[in-house]
Amino acid sequence: MRGLRYIGCAALALTGGCGDTDLSDLERLVDTTTEPSATPTPVPTAHGGAGFEYGAMAERSPFEPFAEVAGAGASQAPDPNRSPQPQELFPLGQLEMVGTLVGRGKTLALIRDPSGITHPLAVGDYLGRDHGRIAAIRPSGIDILELVEDGEEGWTARARALDLSVPGDPNDGSEKTDEGGSEE
Repeated sequence: MRGLRYIGCAALALTGGCGDTDLSDLERLVDTTTEPSATPTPVPTAHGGAGFEYGAMAERSPFEPFAEVAGAGASQAPDPNRSPQPQELFPLGQLEMVGTLVGRGKTLALIRDPSGITHPLAVGDYLGRDHGRIAAIRPSGIDILELVEDGEEGWTARARALDLSVPGDPNDGSEKTDEGGSEE
């Protein structure tokens, strides 16, 4: 019985505010929000800023597969029975070209590995971990043709280059001495 009395009082309190029929505040709010403003705010104009020209349109799209290099097909797999040469133990990024030797109609590239050993290599010699072969020796670097897996149980050729290291070059790994020379 006591519970019914509390429910009755709560219902009376909640419905007590519904008897007021003065809606002037609500009508004023609707009138002010539906009236257009006297002057619309102008849209700001964009001033011509510094332009930007995209310069990589001639480059290969990163979303397209590598194009195959001439002279290599998917059937050219590296010889699994060939013994690797010492310069194949290192990734190509850890090797540096330190010079060339020319004599007796043959050009050799001098390649130094991270342990400090210099290897005289000719065109056709292997280099790096990705089955790379020296395709050409230039005075300023060597061109390498690597065989890499194409993901479809085949192999594809990838052209790479290794440029000549210049002593004192900030990109070179050699340390400079106080006399300005290169410490070997």
